[in-house]
Amino acid sequence: MAQHHPLFVQLVKAATAAHVTLYRLMRGALPHPFLGRHCILLTTTGRRSGKKRVTPLLFVRDGGDYVVVGSWGGSDTPPHWYLNLRADPRVIVEDHGYVTSAVAIEVDDPEEYERLWRRLVAIYPTYESYRRRTTRRLPIVRLSPVGVAPTGKERRI
Repeated sequence: MAQHHPLFVQLVKAATAAHVTLYRLMRGALPHPFLGRHCILLTTTGRRSGKKRVTPLLFVRDGGDYVVVGSWGGSDTPPHWYLNLRADPRVIVEDHGYVTSAVAIEVDDPEEYERLWRRLVAIYPTYESYRRRTTRRLPIVRLSPVGVAPTGKERRI
């Protein structure tokens, strides 16, 4: 079973905080494709603490939705953001300076899952090694903006 060393987890927390700060400062206009172009910030509500938690995630667009995967580097435990949105699917998505409310919906349909999996692997091939490393099914989640129109709830920050 793939588990992360506690020191690794602390390094990820520090790197995440730095990434969030830089992303917001630059409004996602970072030169690296995974730190900027293919990255959003996802805000969930902590399932135990009730506090807002922000996580940078790689994504692909599918129609008006954002699509993300709960890989946690191939760990056999799911990422905290995924557990949080399972408890409360109402989330906030920050995409290059635009903020919108969304609802998280896990992809269950096998054909849709595989279609979206191929798109995610196309932007980050390492997802395949993560899938081989773990015994759990890596969840794919749609983040569907809420409101009458996609721009109805968006605001520039």
